[in-house]
Amino acid sequence: MKKIIILNICLLWFVFPAFNQVQLSQYFLDGTLYNPAFAGSQDAVCTNVFGRQQWLGLTDSNGNNISPQSLVFNIHAPIFSLHSGLGMNVIYDKAGFETSLGVKISYNYRFSLKDENKSFAVGIAGSMLNKSIDFSQLTFEQPGDPFLTSKQKESGVIPDIDLGIEYQQLKKVYFGVSAINLMESSANIGNVKYRQNRYFYATTGYYFNLAARGNKSLYIIPSLLVKSDLNNMQIDINSRIEYNSVYWAGVSWRYQDAAALMAGVTLKGLRIGASYDLTTGNLSKVSNGSIEFFLGYCYTIQPKVKLSSFYNTRYL
Repeated sequence: MKKIIILNICLLWFVFPAFNQVQLSQYFLDGTLYNPAFAGSQDAVCTNVFGRQQWLGLTDSNGNNISPQSLVFNIHAPIFSLHSGLGMNVIYDKAGFETSLGVKISYNYRFSLKDENKSFAVGIAGSMLNKSIDFSQLTFEQPGDPFLTSKQKESGVIPDIDLGIEYQQLKKVYFGVSAINLMESSANIGNVKYRQNRYFYATTGYYFNLAARGNKSLYIIPSLLVKSDLNNMQIDINSRIEYNSVYWAGVSWRYQDAAALMAGVTLKGLRIGASYDLTTGNLSKVSNGSIEFFLGYCYTIQPKVKLSSFYNTRYL
């Protein structure tokens, strides 16, 4: 049974690439990976790192670890003079014997609104993905497939484009919609043509202020992330409590996949978070769950104040 499950995982990533984007349980801590319109939305220079080990304990028949592993580094900031945001994501993802290394550059234009606590942005991102597959490590139930004759590590480079929009009202509500891999670009890797699927993301969250007294605050923040390629859909439902903009803890549920516990702290701009996913789907029989860590730092910046000239009748 375990061998069949492992074979199915390899096929899902290799032959039928559905939802092979990086999976993050703490997606709400930084939205730039899924939506370029979020870059620079925090009025700060932010640097973040996500590290995730999916489905702990998953091995092949030879004892090799084939659990998906992901590492995401990003940096983004507002450009006040251009009413814009700029960001970069570097993504490393390994699933079985398939490895991906990508770079994504994001830019957005932020529209000025009368209320300074509200913002709306339209963003675009260009990405370059280097994907490699070690064919020598793959084992199939029916060897000798004429399309899978390579016995070495092969790679290909795949460019693509993302688009997104984002709206937020500070400490009240936010939502965003994006389309990833619009071009559905492809590359020949070995004798196989690998094509990136087009994905659509929608995310939203709302801040319920349970208590506010002086500088103290207590929020409960439900959020939602929907992912779809128009054939399949996955939903992440999250709810967390945030105290005084310092401590937070929450739970998450991913349809037919996992339930997660998470917690974090923010200290002088430094943010730390961690989550543990308990696998609830078919892989629960061979998986010990998933772990994820987050480390980030935001340095708040302000636009330069322009001095306006004035006349003083005293000097007339």
